[in-house]
Amino acid sequence: MNSPAWSLAALAAACLSLAACSPASGSGGKIDNAIGIVQCDEYLAKVAACINQKVPEAQRMPLRASVSQEYATWKEALANPVHRAALPQACTIAEEQAKDEYARYGCAM
Repeated sequence: MNSPAWSLAALAAACLSLAACSPASGSGGKIDNAIGIVQCDEYLAKVAACINQKVPEAQRMPLRASVSQEYATWKEALANPVHRAALPQACTIAEEQAKDEYARYGCAM
């Protein structure tokens, strides 16, 4: 079961589960913003701008931790050619799924 579709589904599921459940260690409030995949970099930049400009200060840390974990997961996926190939679609999916969450803060994704 090493098909690209299965790998994409596994990568997307891993990104979502890690982002939802795991705090990022040492994020210090900074969101990393580039991994070298256009769709991922654009998503990370949009989320960082939203968090930094529109999310109330008291609510920023959990969102930053979640995004930092996504970044770490995607950065790790770069090392595997199959996962790397799936990243553009995985990041597009992540952005689509984040639209509602960030819309409540007045952010357009």
